[in-house]
Amino acid sequence: SALRQRVRQIILFNRKRASATNDGERSELIFCSLSFERGDNAFLKAADGAAVISRRRSDHVDIVKCKCATDAQERHTTACVLVTKKSEKGQSFQYSLLTLSSSNRLEPCIEFKLSYQMKENVYILQGPTVLWTHEDSVFYTSLQAGGQIFVLGLQNLSEKSLIKQSTSQTVGYFVQDGLVFDGSLILPHPYIRITRCIFVLKADRVDGALKCTLVAATSKQQLVYFENGTVKEICQLPFEQPDNIQVVDTGRNGCLLVISFHQGHVCAVWKETFQVFSSVHSDDFLGCGTEQMLLIFKDQGAEGQQLEKFLITDLCGLSYSRGQDTEAPKTSSPPAENYLLTLQALESRLQSGLIVLQELQREVRVKDRILQQSVQVLSDVVSGRETVLTQHEQVLCM
Repeated sequence: SALRQRVRQIILFNRKRASATNDGERSELIFCSLSFERGDNAFLKAADGAAVISRRRSDHVDIVKCKCATDAQERHTTACVLVTKKSEKGQSFQYSLLTLSSSNRLEPCIEFKLSYQMKENVYILQGPTVLWTHEDSVFYTSLQAGGQIFVLGLQNLSEKSLIKQSTSQTVGYFVQDGLVFDGSLILPHPYIRITRCIFVLKADRVDGALKCTLVAATSKQQLVYFENGTVKEICQLPFEQPDNIQVVDTGRNGCLLVISFHQGHVCAVWKETFQVFSSVHSDDFLGCGTEQMLLIFKDQGAEGQQLEKFLITDLCGLSYSRGQDTEAPKTSSPPAENYLLTLQALESRLQSGLIVLQELQREVRVKDRILQQSVQVLSDVVSGRETVLTQHEQVLCM
């Protein structure tokens, strides 16, 4: 089973065998989305559904990865889940990337077949794009890659000298156009082998290279802040084997770096305060204009229809908790200033939307004028009349 967050929702994915009408069983991918209801202080089921992955009993179906990614064609964020279907003899592996539509239906997005099984280093990126490694090579497939996807690695160089040595250099590779650049501008050479996960805070492509600000968690239990390949800050992490880095924006109080670990531990790097949870997600669950952390405690199955132990907090006064002790659920209502922040955030979004709408309306008006003038010119040509256009109209028609 797998768990993924969407805007103000938690989505649970699982696989299930169901009875088929003909011979044997069919394998299904089922999902259940939970949304937080402030009045009940609980995550309640908002929608559920299923998609048939295989109708043959001999096929073995597994969930490989799930993550939210931007759909470059639809221009919105959607929940994605990658599943694999292994043949009876294990000679081929069929992979399918499904997306959860706004109407809460699982829809196929990408399908491909491999002669081997993906094991580690599988990623779902913007586009959506599926990227994975196999035998020291990087592969990807996408309908339409979104943003700038790049890969960092080491390139071996054999020195032609009396002393035969093998050296390596850090290289970066843009997936879309195949351009290679100096990867040490992002991560210094000593950090390539020990980096477990990174989070890019800012990146700009300049003259074929990246100007990049990022944080990286290493196998040496360190969290490192880089600016253009230069180490700026380092702090020690309390656990080993970091797997993922998330950023929680708490508004005026700044950001939290939240690191998840392979053993299930989680820590937040902010003013040297740490607390262990089984998983962590960030979003505006309370709908108050700033992001909060949803911290889910241990010993909860992904198949449950309700989360029994969790904490929603921004560590700045907002706090909703359930199942932390034997007392009644604790809540802390948002302070009055948060309502002002909400209004300001909504006003800013409306203003941005209005600007975009006005620009689109201007484009439509220009296109309408061009069409009308083009029709007039064609009519005049057919009728043998001479068309007289002003200089401004000539520029529009060109």
